[in-house]
Amino acid sequence: MKLRFLLAFLILIMVIPGSNLLSQGSNPLVPDYKRPPVYIGPVLGYNRSMHTVDLASFDDAICPRFEDGQSNGFFVGLSFEQHLGKDALSSTSSFIFRVLYNTMPASLEVSENPIPSLITIVDGAGNPQGEDVINSSTLHTQDITYSLVTAEVMYKINPIPGIPLGFVVGPTFDFAMARNQDQRYKLVQPLEAQFRRNQGAIDQFGYQYVDNDRTIIVKEGEIPESSGFRFGIKAGMQFELTAPGFVVVPGIAYNFGITNLSTAENWRVNALQVGVDVRFAL
Repeated sequence: MKLRFLLAFLILIMVIPGSNLLSQGSNPLVPDYKRPPVYIGPVLGYNRSMHTVDLASFDDAICPRFEDGQSNGFFVGLSFEQHLGKDALSSTSSFIFRVLYNTMPASLEVSENPIPSLITIVDGAGNPQGEDVINSSTLHTQDITYSLVTAEVMYKINPIPGIPLGFVVGPTFDFAMARNQDQRYKLVQPLEAQFRRNQGAIDQFGYQYVDNDRTIIVKEGEIPESSGFRFGIKAGMQFELTAPGFVVVPGIAYNFGITNLSTAENWRVNALQVGVDVRFAL
């Protein structure tokens, strides 16, 4: 359903401008009008994704919380530009449509200062030999996988005549393909220690003990109550390098998320996007 909607959207935005112009040219009472060229081509770029969120590591109020996270992603797809002028050189404004595959992941970490911990000393066979108190330190990690199929509608304006510097702004419509989390609780120090397995937590919460029982997988899978749709506002600037028949457009933009990733949290996903469009005249 999501892909059908995107396909219909792309066909619609390509057909409407052309149909209006053809109707003008086919009227013998109206002087012939040369249709402004349209440009279409590939898009490739880098995302510095930023998740604004405050998440509990565990339900217990005294446990540390994850606050905001960042990571590196990318985008790739197709762009379509309809100039509002005679050609790309003389035009000062246009509409740009893009269909993209975006990744906006995040990594969140929170560490705990060394605290005294009661440990059980065992022999080589695993038999208890006594107890001792030592300082231990732990690390909580949360890795977020967030990938989307995106439709963008941008309005571009070149405000300074003769300078191919453009400013763009418009909405983004994002449909989530993956929205998963991997939360882990890791024992950092001492190196010879392990977590004691809690069978009750295994049965009730599905905890998994890995890395020789030095890491607990707390949560794994789809983010609870996550939304399949994201709406954002994107604004930025670009520089147009024009050649006969095509144009190369490097640009930078900020993509601000309006909707929440999860209905259970105040969780917004933003991105600083740097990329390049290569468009060919049709």
